[in-house]
Amino acid sequence: MESFLFVTDLHGSRWKYERTLALARDAGSFLVINGGDMYPHGRMHEEQARFLREFLDPHFAQYQAAGIRHLGLTANDDLRAHDPLFEAVCAKYPLVGNLAGRRIAVGPHEFIGMNLVTDFPFRLKDRARMDARDFVFPPQFGGGLLSLPDGWEEIPDWPAYAGTLPTI
Repeated sequence: MESFLFVTDLHGSRWKYERTLALARDAGSFLVINGGDMYPHGRMHEEQARFLREFLDPHFAQYQAAGIRHLGLTANDDLRAHDPLFEAVCAKYPLVGNLAGRRIAVGPHEFIGMNLVTDFPFRLKDRARMDARDFVFPPQFGGGLLSLPDGWEEIPDWPAYAGTLPTI
């Protein structure tokens, strides 16, 4: 029987990534899906980009060498500003894919990635959306922040801005 692993919220923990690959090998899994919150916290712009270049890139090469598919899905703690870098790293390896906003077939299985989340009170809003037009916002911890390649865009009235975006 074929098996696959689903993990989430690794938040840049290298040992968790390494353990996941080891588990996939040991179990004979054909696929690992990472459901998001892939990158580390901290100084998010610098640390997340470095993590992608210095760890995830060679880590994905290990999946390729092992013949195990890996589908990753960026989530609310993964800066949208790094999406092009994540896409480029994934594109280097035929067995690795960016599942965000896509449908990917793996054998007889199809996986669809949705990386938008219902709005939450935290400031980072790259992937936050209203669930529906009648959505009631939770109390916010300040204005919203959107990541840009070289910094942040502050959205002082997040609820008004969010109302201009498509809902989930």
